[in-house]
Amino acid sequence: MIDRIVQEVREDRAEIAAEFGHDRAKFWVWARAQQEAEREAKHELQVAPKTVETIGEASKSAVARKGRVRSARFV
Repeated sequence: MIDRIVQEVREDRAEIAAEFGHDRAKFWVWARAQQEAEREAKHELQVAPKTVETIGEASKSAVARKGRVRSARFV
């Protein structure tokens, strides 16, 4: 008995192979181009880094707001 999912994967693989003329080099050129296009799209969508508010205590680090630094404990 052939698993339905396995059969579907085999059919999809055959369809993709036929699309690229059964040439793996053409497929990998296409895959690398798609990967690069995806990287460029993600790069364009990156949001500018958040700026720290400079009003009052918000501009200080959490340690500075507490007013103390925990000392290192050596055993």
